[in-house]
Amino acid sequence: MRITIYRGAHQIGGCITEIRSDNTKILIDLGANLPDSEEKELSEADVTELTQDVDAIFYTHYHGDHVGLFYFVPENVPQYIGRGAQEVMMCKYSALSKHQDCSKEISAIKSFHTYKSNVPIDIKGKIRVTPYYVSHSAFDAYMFKIEVEGKTIFHTGDFRKHGYLGSGLPKMLRAFIKNVDFLIIEGTMLGRREENTITENDIKHNTISLLKKHKYVFALCSSTDMDRLVSFYQACKETGRIFLCDPYQKSVLDVFTRCMEKDLFHFNNVFEIYKQCISSPKIVAKLSNEGFLMPVRVGQMELIKEMLEQYNDEPAYLVYSLWQGYYNGTEKQINPKIIELRKLFPNRILDGVYDGFHTSGHADVETLEEVCRIIRPKLGIIPIHKEALATYKSLGIAKKFNIVESSTRISNVDISIL
Repeated sequence: MRITIYRGAHQIGGCITEIRSDNTKILIDLGANLPDSEEKELSEADVTELTQDVDAIFYTHYHGDHVGLFYFVPENVPQYIGRGAQEVMMCKYSALSKHQDCSKEISAIKSFHTYKSNVPIDIKGKIRVTPYYVSHSAFDAYMFKIEVEGKTIFHTGDFRKHGYLGSGLPKMLRAFIKNVDFLIIEGTMLGRREENTITENDIKHNTISLLKKHKYVFALCSSTDMDRLVSFYQACKETGRIFLCDPYQKSVLDVFTRCMEKDLFHFNNVFEIYKQCISSPKIVAKLSNEGFLMPVRVGQMELIKEMLEQYNDEPAYLVYSLWQGYYNGTEKQINPKIIELRKLFPNRILDGVYDGFHTSGHADVETLEEVCRIIRPKLGIIPIHKEALATYKSLGIAKKFNIVESSTRISNVDISIL
């Protein structure tokens, strides 16, 4: 048996993990590098070579740093993802297809196999993979229990406890995850301990306070972050403001509503607006009277400018609800379009983690340690999705568990960390 960390041990994102047993092999995630990565990205030829004898690829969720190379995978290799995640990806690429050729991506997404939480999938009688739903800033994200050659590997994917469904994480782990030999766990926040981690519910209450003071609010956020959109939507419901969005955002919200059982995640009272209707007298009267919050993306720059001109009886505010590095990070991290959009709201920005309108999609250090203590891996903890210099060996749990950060062999299991 062999565990290979192709990417992720020394960087955040671009994750690729291989688990092999005899003539059976699976990959967990096939992620693209983040924009600031120093690593050369894999080509289609590289992916074809990497996956030539792979029996299945399992994606933890739809973020590009975990699923980004999916369209390079040969058609004969089965790719698995959650049903809701598949639908969100289809929304994204259907929208992009109006501006560029996405036929290859759409064809690949349609061919995906889907899995369900707590329902095992058997690969050639050698490897069994069981997904477990987890809270993350991506909707429909999962952890995986992998059983192979009498050993159990648990792969966390990306996760957190401070989302709306995150409080159930310890209970789920104690109920279903036992006798783990190796824990493959993310460590994003190991290098960001100074970052303030608040709950999504905190963001909702901060948004309620904002909407009580200001009539027009734009929120720059991820269009597929269900929890964040719930925070904004619920704040609108409690203040009587209109939750406004464009057709693409509405299509994503419809996926959440269809897939989630809890009413909290049902977006049943959304005002969908089309660009050509911004100046409609009836719409202007309604929005001017009731006020609104509108989730926006950098690609909507011209739409935002038009709306700022039309709805100018009061100053509009911007909630910046993304990672701060996109505007104040390194040269490679900065997104010029985000800086341009922020300039439309001089001195009228509620700024992410600084003002209580953003929180990480990843577990804080205390939660990382808690998960390790609950699972109690017998043979080792293999950290991934972390900065190169960040280490689990700096935590108190390092005294109790074997932290595997370099290639080794443990109990007849070869571990390669590349």
